[in-house]
Amino acid sequence: MSIMLKNEILLSLFLLCGLFAACQKTPPYDEEKQSDRDASIIAKYKKDNNLDSVNVDSSGLNYRFIEKGTGTVFPKLSDSIVVSFEARLLGASAAFQTVAQTDSVTVKLADAMEGWRIGLPKITKGGQIRLIIPSGLAYKDFGSPGGSPIPPFAILDYTIRLKNIK
Repeated sequence: MSIMLKNEILLSLFLLCGLFAACQKTPPYDEEKQSDRDASIIAKYKKDNNLDSVNVDSSGLNYRFIEKGTGTVFPKLSDSIVVSFEARLLGASAAFQTVAQTDSVTVKLADAMEGWRIGLPKITKGGQIRLIIPSGLAYKDFGSPGGSPIPPFAILDYTIRLKNIK
């Protein structure tokens, strides 16, 4: 057998293996099963950390008012909001992202993750809220875009101050 024929056979086998590997499908995201798993993890975290004052929204979002804010105007999805925040994975001691109180970032609420869209309309300007966001209301089984260190199925823990509503 010539060397050229051996190389062609090896290359063909390598490509065939790659083709089979590419055709393997990951199981579909099971929202109900993941929601139950997240709820169990969050409940244990709240119990272990004596977080009795954390409310649970019908969506599964856990939240605690730190300050409700002033005024009577709550942000709507069509609004842009100015916030500072600290974000961490649930139970992590270090934040993976911080926008300090002296700084801020402006976000169109409709473009934010679902946990923010549900939680931030609960406070007014000047308010501060802690959101414990199940993976189904964050990045689900994808993890975060843009290189942030958020793995798939991550439960997120945000403390957010609503500085302004535009």
